[in-house]
Amino acid sequence: MAYQLGSAHPGLTAELTRAHSGTPARPAFAIQVNALQAMCRQVFGFRLAMIAIATPYAIGRTAPGLPTWFIGSAILVTFMGSYLLFRDWERFGPVLLRHPWLLAVDVFFGALLLITATPESTLAYVTVCTPLLAGLVHGWRGAAVFAVLQVLIVFGVYASVPKLEGDGATRLLLPGFCVIAGAVGVTLRNLLLRFGTATQALTETRARLAVNEAVEGERTRLAREMHDSVAKTLHGLALAADGLAGSADRMDPPTVKLQAELVARAARRAAAESRELLTDLRREQGLAGGVDLMTELAAQAQDFTARHPITATFRRLSEETPVPRSRRRWPANCSRSPRRPWRTRTVTRPRRT
Repeated sequence: MAYQLGSAHPGLTAELTRAHSGTPARPAFAIQVNALQAMCRQVFGFRLAMIAIATPYAIGRTAPGLPTWFIGSAILVTFMGSYLLFRDWERFGPVLLRHPWLLAVDVFFGALLLITATPESTLAYVTVCTPLLAGLVHGWRGAAVFAVLQVLIVFGVYASVPKLEGDGATRLLLPGFCVIAGAVGVTLRNLLLRFGTATQALTETRARLAVNEAVEGERTRLAREMHDSVAKTLHGLALAADGLAGSADRMDPPTVKLQAELVARAARRAAAESRELLTDLRREQGLAGGVDLMTELAAQAQDFTARHPITATFRRLSEETPVPRSRRRWPANCSRSPRRPWRTRTVTRPRRT
């Protein structure tokens, strides 16, 4: 049989199992898995301490011979099972999550120890840990099942051992502890899950705030650069236009043409700088940034030709992307391929004397 991990978190058993098995789970469950793992380890550590303390009392009350060996084997199995889960929860924890009936085996061995050492010994605290673990791992359904099972075992021990003394309040003390332990396990589990969800939400909020802050800082930087660059170019453009307007009647046509070309180049430069800065604001994220490198290089070559008397030409040698120089020798047989996308040309020049 399988138990749900809670009505508020359906499917959380599979998430915890995948996380403990090494399969990546959703990021929202990482904190919950670590918290539940630490809490379960604390419970198993407490079980180990109680078993170590109650073992001499249980062995001393057992008749010599086969009963001693039988109870000793039960103590050894219970101790080693708790130690394995305490020491290597990452390996054996998923098994406990997938098979809830393993806690029933633990209840069986705990009942043997409880019959031998009686509910009045320290070993009774070991039986209380089973409903607590069921509440932590399997939610309120698992805690209810194993708490009821543990209460029935305790009442059966009191009924089968007539020499046990105690009034009604004493007989109800250990069963009450089992019920309370199951409720505490469920409460701690829900608290850890909600705390993990709140922590995840806080982390996502901080990440969004950091992204917004970075975006605002980048926009501020671009606005400052636009103000410095474009304002300087436009100020020079205004000065050139004022000079042209004031001296147009006293200059010859070639000089007027030169001044007009200067004003036009300054205007084109201001437009290009403002267009580039505004494009950065709309640029997509990523390594390429949403920019076509070939188109950008062709535009830069055309802009250089328009602003200078030297003609700049941009053309692609081939449609295939050539291998970088640092990686041409990476595949051993790449240089021997007859269809490689580049060619080697050796130019020999005579030495000047």
